Amino acid sequence: MRRFLVLHLSLFLLICVASMPPISAAADGLPALDKAAAEKISFRKDVWPIVKRHCWGCHSGMDAKGGLSMDSVTAMLKGGDSGGLFEPGKPDDSLLVEMITGDEPAMPQKQPPLSMAKINILRGWILAGAKDDSRPGDTQPSVKIPRTYKFAPAINSLSISPDGKFLAAACRSEVVVMNIDGDPAPRRLPTECDLLTHVEFSADGQLLVAIGGSPSRYGEVRFFNPADGKLIAARRVGHDTLFRGSFAPDSKAVATGGSDGAVHIVPVNPKAKVRAFSLHSDWVLDVAYTPDGKMLITGGRDKATKVCSVETGRLLRTIDMSSELVTAVASTAEFAFSSGKARTLNGFEYKIALQGIEVTGAGNGSRPVSRRNQYVKGMESQPGQVFDISLSGDRKTLAIAGAYDDVRVYKTADRQRVALIGNIPAPVYSVTLNADGSRLAVGSKSGKVLLYEVPSGKQLKSIAPVPVATQDVAAK
Repeated sequence: MRRFLVLHLSLFLLICVASMPPISAAADGLPALDKAAAEKISFRKDVWPIVKRHCWGCHSGMDAKGGLSMDSVTAMLKGGDSGGLFEPGKPDDSLLVEMITGDEPAMPQKQPPLSMAKINILRGWILAGAKDDSRPGDTQPSVKIPRTYKFAPAINSLSISPDGKFLAAACRSEVVVMNIDGDPAPRRLPTECDLLTHVEFSADGQLLVAIGGSPSRYGEVRFFNPADGKLIAARRVGHDTLFRGSFAPDSKAVATGGSDGAVHIVPVNPKAKVRAFSLHSDWVLDVAYTPDGKMLITGGRDKATKVCSVETGRLLRTIDMSSELVTAVASTAEFAFSSGKARTLNGFEYKIALQGIEVTGAGNGSRPVSRRNQYVKGMESQPGQVFDISLSGDRKTLAIAGAYDDVRVYKTADRQRVALIGNIPAPVYSVTLNADGSRLAVGSKSGKVLLYEVPSGKQLKSIAPVPVATQDVAAK
């Protein structure tokens, strides 16, 4: 009787398993895949947008890194110097999935990791046979802004208008302008950037700039009238995406970082010449003007924080060399601030840092006298990599955020922390303060903009800048 029951139970379990939808086994730490759902994934509609945004900048054309071109499905199947990228039907045995998953994914290089939603699209497509439904011209990069997003786009940059009434957010390829205290529908301003990296209101509130570009094609700067959303001017700069920057105090130009190691000063006047200062040996990730507009503070992937003259473009001093890349900089009249992957936040006192450099010794034995210990004003370390620094309009308050779930606010005069706002969806990609530092807006991977009161930390508002098909925004 017992043997009969065991046999009967075994048959029952087999029938149950057979009646379930086919699920593919998953690699360690990855969710299982539904084969029926995987069959519906389209290369041209679902996979190519991910490849174009996160991979195509390095793996395209004749100079594709690692010999790996991702210009087409055929090229991806061929692979690169490390062998085949994947084998159809076996996603979790592929080099592609190995490189984009794990605690610290190797790819995308120098960028935030892919979301699990995007990873599962790639895994599912490979599981279903890596079918190519592309058409001629599909893989030519073109910017398409959806009316409704499948997944909430991360908020890469934020800016509050000088009068405190409006908030601008960089949402993938569009700028969204929201009324902070009112409920009118947000104004959506399209660009031709594959990805926007920076948005900012001018000091006089008359202009709104959007900076970004398309990988391996062009950088772009667009100037809008924030009152009506009208495009005032658009400039193409260089051959790759531009990074963060800042408006000149006189609102006549913006300075932005480039992948060519240069700072690009782009005038609002479309007929005026763009100036480029070659300062770094690698990407310039952020640029900030001093309040008088005479100097620029820059930070880059070469781990350097530098100061240069706006008038001449001449490097005045490399004021710091970090152990890791520098992603964010800011400036008051007295201090430069920088931080990045090393998690340290430092202030640099211009008065001492830019004094004439003295030397000791003579001839080949001469060495510069370092005053670093005198001009560096150390501040508290951050919990993780820093992505953004923002100063209030009066430059008396500084907010800093990154790959962790809080935002810290400091007084720039004494560099003491005055607020710690926690429980924010991490990572936090962007922060901005209003004119007097009493309000803070935060943008993160969740796709929502959160508005807080400072220093109390009271949350005032949660805003979804763009319509999203799914309500489960945070999970994406």
